[in-house]
Amino acid sequence: MNIELRHLRYFVAVAEEASFTAATQRVHVAQQVLSAQIRKLEDAVGTQLFERSSRGVALTPAGTAFLGAARETLASVDRGVMAARNAARAVSGRLSVGLSLAASGDTRTRLLATFERASPQVDLTEPACGLLDRSSDVALLRPPVAAAGIALRQVDSEPRVFVLPAGHPLAAREALSLADVAGLPWVAADLATDGCEPVRWRDDWLINPRPGGDVPVIGAVARTIEEWREHIVAGHGISLCPASAETHNARPGIVFVPGKDTPSTALCVAWRADDNRPAVRSFVEFVTNAAANS
Repeated sequence: MNIELRHLRYFVAVAEEASFTAATQRVHVAQQVLSAQIRKLEDAVGTQLFERSSRGVALTPAGTAFLGAARETLASVDRGVMAARNAARAVSGRLSVGLSLAASGDTRTRLLATFERASPQVDLTEPACGLLDRSSDVALLRPPVAAAGIALRQVDSEPRVFVLPAGHPLAAREALSLADVAGLPWVAADLATDGCEPVRWRDDWLINPRPGGDVPVIGAVARTIEEWREHIVAGHGISLCPASAETHNARPGIVFVPGKDTPSTALCVAWRADDNRPAVRSFVEFVTNAAANS
């Protein structure tokens, strides 16, 4: 029996898409090639895995039984690849640093600039910033991170401010409270999909639940900083953000108003609690000490 990893990836793609045509787009091979490889897999397994019809394809009982094992095998291989890459980074002393989109600011820039071995990755939108799927070794982020196995150490704190479209009736206020904005629509963060509790981070920035008992109304959902700013300018809702965003994320059409009763937000260095590699511990200690002495 000669089953290759590509056979498993093709099989999972067809099973999940329920269509050879859609699966070809997902795995980037011609439909003729995909069909031929699936037949080779069926020959190797010794039974038919798909029922083919004019309406598409569906798993046979044998295919359904095989799907779980195929997914498990692919996931195991992916974990092995990531472990190998992490080991290689550990030997070289280099780290992959996850950077939260919400954690931009002078403190983050200064801390990274003073740690020469850090190799920052692309900014990440998920609360855990790649720590859970191991695409990052350490991260600079804003809590909460509602997931097991993640350790946090605070390195900075700053106020939160309200963000409104420039023409909003409240935009000229010197300060705003949650009571002032009760009933207004908000631009909310997208739900977490990285293994964190899905709504915890969103709720923290909506201040939900609220002391006054009002329930925030979600007028729009933003997955990126750019989407967030566009929704604000378009009047789809208001928002809260770190005070430093007035410097780093300002644009015409947006107004920042100080909050009177909003809790502050922290900047934290985060890592997997069971990761005891010297490079990881060195980064955590260095960032902590650099922040304390700045």
